[in-house]
Amino acid sequence: MSLLIVDDTAGQRFLLAAILRAAGYNDLLMAGSAEQAFRLLGCDAPPQSAEEIDLVLMDISMPDMDGIEACRIIKAAPDFQDLPIIMVTASTESADLQLAFDAGANDFISKPFNRIELLARVRSALRLKHEMDKRKARELELRAANEALSLKHRLLQEEQERSEQLLLNILPQPIAQELKHHKGIIAHSFDEVTVLFADIVDFTKLSASILPEELVILLNEVFSRFDRLAELHGLEKIKTIGDAYMAVGGLTNQRSDHAQAVAEMALDMRDEVAKHYNELEIRIGIATGPVVAGVIGTKKFSYDLWGNTVNMASRMESHGFGSSIQVTERTFMALRDSYDFTRREDVWVKGHGKMRTYLLNKRRLVDYYDLESYANRT
Repeated sequence: MSLLIVDDTAGQRFLLAAILRAAGYNDLLMAGSAEQAFRLLGCDAPPQSAEEIDLVLMDISMPDMDGIEACRIIKAAPDFQDLPIIMVTASTESADLQLAFDAGANDFISKPFNRIELLARVRSALRLKHEMDKRKARELELRAANEALSLKHRLLQEEQERSEQLLLNILPQPIAQELKHHKGIIAHSFDEVTVLFADIVDFTKLSASILPEELVILLNEVFSRFDRLAELHGLEKIKTIGDAYMAVGGLTNQRSDHAQAVAEMALDMRDEVAKHYNELEIRIGIATGPVVAGVIGTKKFSYDLWGNTVNMASRMESHGFGSSIQVTERTFMALRDSYDFTRREDVWVKGHGKMRTYLLNKRRLVDYYDLESYANRT
């Protein structure tokens, strides 16, 4: 333990030092003025250059700056607020002692020194310093533990947010929420939705003619455009399979105008491809009807649709041709008042025989998005 004796009288300094050394306190520093004490404490220097001092014995009566003012300055520094200071005084005036305690002194001893009293007060002050150091160490440990806990909590929150975002990237939001709170099978039936399938014409030939990196970049650009259109029209992207893109309307946000929303997306998809990719054409198929939807998988989740409506949308796409949007008769009936169609010759569809289908050409003169009914619904 290091003790600092501050007294302008050399004899008093050596007397105090002799008593303290006899009691085993050998690490002693001495200053003849408040200014010297400040330098030893490092009040005007970086903390690493200061002496480690555990106790100060400060004479009250000193020239230039008395011990009370020096005590006030030392205690005002945050690094020394817990440093015990014992005032050394020949005065018996209670007013002086009160000023010393107001300045931050912890105790006092009177001149001439009583050896037993002096050592008792020193031991008491050092015990106090020791306890305060332990308390500060515990506070630092607690603060460090809290900061570490806060960091872990923040990282956990960030990881949870990333996980939830990844989940939302593969599942519709209502289904993702249900999956978090429901451990069983997630399956729903829907009486009527509209399903869209689209793929790139002659994709196999295209994939053989360009580099793999170029192929992936191209598909990513095209499907990203489709994703933005799905979001714009309030539809759910279900999945991509190779060069095929599947979306649905009226599923998680059960809306009565799902056929119109899908038709709008189909027209926009065709326009986007024609505008940005001269070398590409897409086929689109649309069907309206009931489906079953659910989540499959335990580690890699997939939200998918099943039923005849899904099969019919796929058949409408595969039996179409470049830049065509082919729809079933049920979809045509839902859209015929707002869109222009061309009836095809009956198409042979596996499992269904000959079917009446229609090609969606364009919107009628009144833009679908200008219809008041649509604006009210969205």
